[in-house]
Amino acid sequence: MEGISGLSSNTTLPFSLLPSSPSPYTLTPPSPPSSPTSPTSTSPSLLPVAAYWFMSLIFHLIDKYELWSQYRIHTPEEFKQRNRVSVREVLHSIIFQQAIQTALGLLIGYLTDPADEVGREEFDVAVWTGRIHRAVQQAGIYIPYVLAPVGVDAKTLGHNIHTYAAAFGPTIGTANKKPLALMNLVFSSHEGQVWTSAYSAWEIYAAKTIYWVLEPAARFGIAIFFSDSWQYFWHRAMHSNRWMYRNMHAHHHQIYVPYAFGAFYNTFSEAFLLDTIGTTLSLMLSGLTIRQTMFFSTISVMKGVDDHCGYRLPWDPLQWGNEQNTQFHDVHHQSWGIKSNYSQLYTTFWDHVCNTVCPKSSEEIDELYRKGRIAAEKAEKGQ
Repeated sequence: MEGISGLSSNTTLPFSLLPSSPSPYTLTPPSPPSSPTSPTSTSPSLLPVAAYWFMSLIFHLIDKYELWSQYRIHTPEEFKQRNRVSVREVLHSIIFQQAIQTALGLLIGYLTDPADEVGREEFDVAVWTGRIHRAVQQAGIYIPYVLAPVGVDAKTLGHNIHTYAAAFGPTIGTANKKPLALMNLVFSSHEGQVWTSAYSAWEIYAAKTIYWVLEPAARFGIAIFFSDSWQYFWHRAMHSNRWMYRNMHAHHHQIYVPYAFGAFYNTFSEAFLLDTIGTTLSLMLSGLTIRQTMFFSTISVMKGVDDHCGYRLPWDPLQWGNEQNTQFHDVHHQSWGIKSNYSQLYTTFWDHVCNTVCPKSSEEIDELYRKGRIAAEKAEKGQ
């Protein structure tokens, strides 16, 4: 964010970002200051772990008590006969990896995470307010030149717009008064000071909309796109390169019948490359805040667990309106679909762009699943 990055505590800004601002603005550290063990610094590392265990236990209970079996992709016989690794081995591997990743996350947070500063959010809103205000002023300078050739009376138009803006909301800042309403949160004004630069309420509302809605949406969009791109191309490379598949990825494909606990059953090298490095880079590139990082990381883990849960639940919000779901990824775990459907977590964009979506029709896929169930039942009976 312009004028924000790199600020330290007690940094005084001469508010040149805003025209005729009332006074300098000071960011101060919170009281008490953040510590390495505070919720702010530990939540991004611990919440994804908690989300993994919480969701996995829910699907485990669904399995155990055979709830909603009509939505199950594979039968219990397939789970027993086809998987090449036990649940105990999976859990031991997961606990080991999570311990290392959590410790690494806490270390990175301790070394690089600056303490949040009181006033930062309000200051950022003020910056956007100034940008909008200047943009409106600049538009007022150039609009007459643009409209004159087409016969529009820019002066009258400008008067009407000004009248409408005044009706929409009062301007902020009057003589001998503190800033009104929302700007009270942004500026520190002195009694008796005359603030002649007026900010319309709509400018502040627009700034808040950009800061609280549009800007986070853009950051999440960047994080999702980078994360999906990173996952897709490395995942595909692990299937294309024999050494990478044998030494890094074959571990995960010992699970032919996916289930929630096995979502992140990987070698440490794969987990570090795909999850740790990929997620870290996506967060750095997108510029997500600590709270946004916590949300993004937690949702990513929940989506990963859900994609491996083995259930096509119609009321599962993580499977709504998105081709990247449990069924899509389950195809990738089958011997006949392992060279397709490489996309993971959020979108199937790269699978479609690179033409790696499983080419089989839904009827062919259903028949292959049926044959798998029959073969597992026969094996269970010893035939």
